[in-house]
Amino acid sequence: MICTCPRAESLPDIPIFECPETFGQIQKVAFQRITGTNGIKNKFTTTASIELKASWTPFMVATDSTKIVMSPYIQNPEAAGGGPRMFGGGNETLGGVEEVVGTEPTPFTGIFRKVPQAAIKVLKQLGCEDVGVYLIDENGAIGAIKGETEGDFFPIPVRSFFVGDKTLGGYDAPDSNVVQWNFLPNWSNDLAMIYPTDFNPLTDLKGVE
Repeated sequence: MICTCPRAESLPDIPIFECPETFGQIQKVAFQRITGTNGIKNKFTTTASIELKASWTPFMVATDSTKIVMSPYIQNPEAAGGGPRMFGGGNETLGGVEEVVGTEPTPFTGIFRKVPQAAIKVLKQLGCEDVGVYLIDENGAIGAIKGETEGDFFPIPVRSFFVGDKTLGGYDAPDSNVVQWNFLPNWSNDLAMIYPTDFNPLTDLKGVE
């Protein structure tokens, strides 16, 4: 639970907004280690803006712990927001009313269809890494964690990353591999949607040939 003590003198103001916010269909993600070998968190900054392709290129071709790699297209993406973690009920708590003690992780699931297993083999290795993801939707918008400093954007931490073995589709469906991970509780509190100015991440970001 995100609760502070002592409480403020009054309830906090809820920001007034004019533009609704909704993310489109997640079609790809970009993976990056949360921290570099120097212990400093990987991020985009005002001098290396997340909105510009020129800022992504050095990460895509990097040979150190800052490297970013792109996933294949992800189909059937699902991410149901984590529900409440409950305690009590019955005689355990007053009036038998359960108490909210926290938030469950948010599971993300998707499917890689017709992806060569050589690529799947490499993707499985990410389960051994402390990685985060930049979400990329159907319109090329990027989802990242906004930092306290203006222009700072970080990858979204994930846990329990897993890519399954090939599912043989047979006569009626193409072959596929399941991909899944968990976002940490309250992962979206500082989620920001960024709209690139000179490129489309879905089609313009490629790694080393």
